[in-house]
Amino acid sequence: MENDDDGDEMNEERDAFLDWFSQEIPESLFCQIAAQVLFECENCGECCRGEGYALVDEGDIKEIARTLGISQSETRARFTEPDPEKNPGCRILKSTGPMSSCCFLDAGAKRCRIYSNRPRICRTFPMLNADQKSDDAICFYSDCLGTAKFAKMIEEKKDDPEVLAAMKELSEQPEKLLLLRISLFVWLRRMLGKKAEAEEICRIAGIASRQDEIKFKSDCLAYFLMTIRTDGMDEYLANKEQTG
Repeated sequence: MENDDDGDEMNEERDAFLDWFSQEIPESLFCQIAAQVLFECENCGECCRGEGYALVDEGDIKEIARTLGISQSETRARFTEPDPEKNPGCRILKSTGPMSSCCFLDAGAKRCRIYSNRPRICRTFPMLNADQKSDDAICFYSDCLGTAKFAKMIEEKKDDPEVLAAMKELSEQPEKLLLLRISLFVWLRRMLGKKAEAEEICRIAGIASRQDEIKFKSDCLAYFLMTIRTDGMDEYLANKEQTG
């Protein structure tokens, strides 16, 4: 049986975490995570070519090396080059061909050859890579088929009675809203490969290690619609229809 001292320590640990969580994690991050949970890649390959590039750190290089069964030094030499912006400890994946395609893009299949172990920046694209200088919380990429599908889903669901009811429930229950934000943060930690950290947060916060996926996505949709303006999505979709 748990004694009073153990209970007090657990409460103090949880209170300390919640204090850190409320002060250090910006609220704008949660709607981006919710959007990333809902986003579904359409394998169009557009994010793997063009002028942009994928920034990788030593953790990414180590994982790529493990996936390919080669050394980190060989991975670094064959598949990366210096970061032009000189971010500390980072390099970029090499681009190839006339379309500046990522070196890991299978052009025929329009799919990453290391998709299951792709770099963290690729795992969080596109909803968690919003332009920090933009006033918009989410960036909608015109060439990304997954983004177009996401925007269409939001337009179709924003007036759905079940979604509106879920939004009302979250807005009226602060504790439930807090637990969802923590669950979103845990999801992001797992997405970035921080599994042990995610499990520790679940323990401290007293939430289930694994969420019901359908319920979690339903709550993510409600949260996203609660926290972001959607009046520009119809214009985005209209432009998509005009440009094909």
